[in-house]
Amino acid sequence: MKPKIICHIMSSVDGRLLNERWTEPYDGTPASALLQVYASIGRELGTDAWMFGKNTLRAIFPYKWSIDGHTVPSDYPAVFIGGRHSERMFIVADPEADTYFTSSVLRGDNILVIVGRNATEEYLTHLREKRISYVIINDATDLREGLEVVGREFGIRSVLVQGGGILNGALLADGLIDELSLVVYPGIDGLSGIPSIFEYVGGKSSNPAHGQSLQLLSASRREHGVMWLRYRFHKTRNDE
Repeated sequence: MKPKIICHIMSSVDGRLLNERWTEPYDGTPASALLQVYASIGRELGTDAWMFGKNTLRAIFPYKWSIDGHTVPSDYPAVFIGGRHSERMFIVADPEADTYFTSSVLRGDNILVIVGRNATEEYLTHLREKRISYVIINDATDLREGLEVVGREFGIRSVLVQGGGILNGALLADGLIDELSLVVYPGIDGLSGIPSIFEYVGGKSSNPAHGQSLQLLSASRREHGVMWLRYRFHKTRNDE
């Protein structure tokens, strides 16, 4: 059973994600104050774990694992439980198994990595030495399997996904999102091609939202003119 997935994202009114490009608040309020509203709402949602995409993680842990090694055999233990002192966990899927972690925590929360069978024994040793938990699945791009495993092995019942757009798009295409928590910043980007809320990587014939519809659960105005919209996803396709 996969955890409940809440996609929690802040965008400009035109759906763009690069906050450094957004127009400034009209009344001189620092933009950082509005970003804090987004963070506060995330805490209100009270999930067991949170995650964002590997591209976002690269801004925090920019160095890649560059040591070649031995691919793990099929009977290699698939679960390692490292340090777990935080109330929540931070989850990341790492299909390349090459993120060089310099800490076992992110924003105070213990890290849990989803890797595939392409991971090397040497890389997994690196994670164990850092006391970073991991699960091994056949293919770390299979987000459904990865989330089901972390739910089963670590008791995670709900996950707050905080972008970026590529991860959101992949979850959308796999029909994995249960709720959308959309926080709208009162500003504009305006430029074509800037990353947006959902960025599925596929051809023009792809339809990642096929068989899904949204039900508005609530709409509220928060501090500094920020709007918070909550939607429930309904699935009409049989992929659960």
